[in-house]
Amino acid sequence: MLTRSGCLVLVGAAVTLVAARLFGITELFTLGAIGLVLPLLALAWVRRRPPTLHAERVVHPRRVHLGGPSRVDLRITNTGLRRTSVLTLIDPVQGTVGARVSLPPLRPGDERDAGYRLPTDRRGMLQIGPLRAEVTDPFGLARRRFPVTQAASLTVLPAVEVLIGVPLGGGRDDPLAGLARRAAGGSSTDDFATLRPYEVGDDLRRVHWPSTARAGDLLVRQDDARWQGHVTVVLDTRADRIDGAPFEVAVSAAASVVQAVARGGDRVRLLLADGTDSGLVDARRGADTLLEHLALTDPHEGGSFPVLPSDGRQHTGTLVVLTGQPAPSDLATLAAGRSTYGTVVLVTVSAPPGREPAVPAGIDVVAVDPAHPFADGWAATVDRIARRNR
Repeated sequence: MLTRSGCLVLVGAAVTLVAARLFGITELFTLGAIGLVLPLLALAWVRRRPPTLHAERVVHPRRVHLGGPSRVDLRITNTGLRRTSVLTLIDPVQGTVGARVSLPPLRPGDERDAGYRLPTDRRGMLQIGPLRAEVTDPFGLARRRFPVTQAASLTVLPAVEVLIGVPLGGGRDDPLAGLARRAAGGSSTDDFATLRPYEVGDDLRRVHWPSTARAGDLLVRQDDARWQGHVTVVLDTRADRIDGAPFEVAVSAAASVVQAVARGGDRVRLLLADGTDSGLVDARRGADTLLEHLALTDPHEGGSFPVLPSDGRQHTGTLVVLTGQPAPSDLATLAAGRSTYGTVVLVTVSAPPGREPAVPAGIDVVAVDPAHPFADGWAATVDRIARRNR
């Protein structure tokens, strides 16, 4: 296709030919004819067989938290048999004008590296590409674009604040709920408790050889079962309850709680008002997946407050609910869940500090001020819960 310059040359040529006809000036006819021929030659130039290029695009890291650094590195190789002309690489980036990188002519087998930074100021999936190369004629009158490599993506995760502690609400998820010592779940080794005789099918690596030598029979280690606290995180995604900047703060707070649970080695469950339920998972293994899901979460119209899950036990685990201004029906649901969970924390984002909603007894409220770190209000609440449970 013709560039802007090519279109201007055609218009100028047409005007020149009209003037030559009106005034009968032979030189103007010649100039107008040249003006008509040049764009046609430029189109023929760019319609030649495009150069054969191999492109490698690396996005690193492919997952980054809001505001974190991420970049694209390109390596272009001329795999054809002829020298290329000057190339312009065009890589569209969602929400921006994209990236344009100019490369000098490449001889067969030549490689060139280029790169650019990606914007990470918005949570979600950032689409990149597909990468295209643009060739132009020597006069810049025509251009042609052809694909080089496929599209890629970058996941911008919610911003995460480091939270000091998570109230576990007595949530001990094993049959030995009276076990006094807490141990992180998911470890590769358990805590040695006692010995028992070897049974067919036991892992020979668990044989306790010193005791076996003394007893004359195979003895294997019997370990204490580890337990994990469990935390249920409910994020309100109803647009009539929370939207815009407060919703982004709530998503970031939910991601911070998930990360804090993962650092503690406990289990977490993520519920959204759109019906999403992750189920109870080991937070250290599932945190990445949950954060990616939070990165793609948006407010939606309609819906109702999620049904709070229950395993039939009483006063176990922790419930963390993040919303804007809760409706009376939402507070009634939380009050009903107070008998199921050992600790219930309500995080409100749109309520100004000091004007927290009137909640039923036994529910701790964290009123988040977007101008201040969520971690500060969370730490005060955790400290208050800890003092109350002493």
